[in-house]
Amino acid sequence: MKNIVFFLLFIPCLLSAQSPGRFSLGVRSTASLFNDGDASDAGYGAGGQFRIRLSERINTEWFADFLTSGSTNLGYRNDAHIGWSVMYYLRDTEQFTRKITPYVIAGHCFDYTRVKAFIDPDIQFIQEQKTEASRWSSAVQAGLGSHYNLTPRLDVSLAAQYMMHFGKHIHIEGDLPVPYVVEEDHSGIEGHLLISLSMNIKL
Repeated sequence: MKNIVFFLLFIPCLLSAQSPGRFSLGVRSTASLFNDGDASDAGYGAGGQFRIRLSERINTEWFADFLTSGSTNLGYRNDAHIGWSVMYYLRDTEQFTRKITPYVIAGHCFDYTRVKAFIDPDIQFIQEQKTEASRWSSAVQAGLGSHYNLTPRLDVSLAAQYMMHFGKHIHIEGDLPVPYVVEEDHSGIEGHLLISLSMNIKL
């Protein structure tokens, strides 16, 4: 197991040593908007990413995010994303010497969601409904983005993607002081707009 972990960690070093500028590391802040079609239930978080460029026009992005969103004063929702995307540059990158490098991006991710309702601790009651639920799901995403190249090796990137999750839907219903969490019995499609702002350095 230690050998496998070492090999996976060694791959970026090998790529950067043999192909300068092919591998990059970055940090990102992320906003999730229009969750379940509700513009007021936005989520915000942060994460990291690395990129492995396969050719002049094709790059790949491997990312992880953790976001928190509220449901007014009824409870909160946490989402963790881990996934990958393919980036296709709409014009020659010219080794990122131009200031702006636009691209189309699409990919896949796995998502862990946890929803918890706030219960007033001063109220004593017997409740059959759930106050907390979680689920794993899979998602696909696609959108547009652009690098703003501060230098050929340092960029700030902005991307907007629509992400579609496939899994059981969980949400908060009811009202204070006794909101509760509903977990649907059937799987469905749940979508939201994911906007990420990142800074990346090419090694």
